[in-house]
Amino acid sequence: MSRTGPLSETWRHALVGGLVALPGTAYLLWQLGSELSLGPVLLGGLVAGYLHAGDTSARRSVGIRVGLIGGLPVLWMLTDVLVAVRGAAGPAWFQAAAVGMGVGAILTVSLLAFGLAAVTGVVGAAIGDWLSRKTGRRQSPATGT
Repeated sequence: MSRTGPLSETWRHALVGGLVALPGTAYLLWQLGSELSLGPVLLGGLVAGYLHAGDTSARRSVGIRVGLIGGLPVLWMLTDVLVAVRGAAGPAWFQAAAVGMGVGAILTVSLLAFGLAAVTGVVGAAIGDWLSRKTGRRQSPATGT
């Protein structure tokens, strides 16, 4: 079942942060080659956390989404593994083993990279949330006395 209508506030802020992070992450990956820099994801999480006025679980959700969007260039990095697997020569058993190891490497690297990007987005969102309270954009929750 599809939902029609406007995006939720959580998704809007995550998309803003993700779209801040995505070009920077792609550019740094292109410049550095096979190294993934998550500085832009931290910045995107900071922007999204600053914009999002929600509780801790909502802020965490925004940060995870920013990390996943901003970490999409990792898929570009995985093309090297596909090229290496395609170039494997030798007996059939060796080619099958190369494909199996390639698939395992792609799954492992993508899981680790997206996980690290999500954690980086959550940290950025926490910093952005803290900044929004410190600058007076949003008041801290009232404490019970």
